[in-house]
Amino acid sequence: MGIMACYLSLEDALADEIAQLDNSHIVGKIEELMEKQCCPIYDMDKLWDGLHCLLTGISASQPIEDHTLSEAIVGVHVLDTEEFVSVIGCEELPCILEALHSMDRTVLQQQFKPADFREKQIYPDIWADNEAEELFAELIAELDQLIHFYEQSLAQGHDILISIY
Repeated sequence: MGIMACYLSLEDALADEIAQLDNSHIVGKIEELMEKQCCPIYDMDKLWDGLHCLLTGISASQPIEDHTLSEAIVGVHVLDTEEFVSVIGCEELPCILEALHSMDRTVLQQQFKPADFREKQIYPDIWADNEAEELFAELIAELDQLIHFYEQSLAQGHDILISIY
């Protein structure tokens, strides 16, 4: 199945409730919310590490503290490190959105080299040179969907809960 990233847009009270849970109950609560579809969800699937690398130059397995582009993918406040779960507070979204909007896509495309992703062992193992254009288009589509999801969440005053497992 693979390691997938899922982003949930949560009202502050629900995000606080989850933050108070111990690690053994957090994943169960996340899966319950996803199953009930009671909150907006963005499923990035397997391209989370590729998008992190495109934006920061390194794997998401090495999150960069106080780096808004890294935090856009992996979150700001880690709740569970065993099954990676983190949160972005609603008040942190404007800065993250500003950083995401400021990315020059032409520069990103010039910097995108599938061979570099393979060398850095960026997940998943799909980085073929002969598919560079298609892979870049997929990453940009994920970036656009993430930005849209964050904008909607900010408009509703929601926090973001991120799970990567």
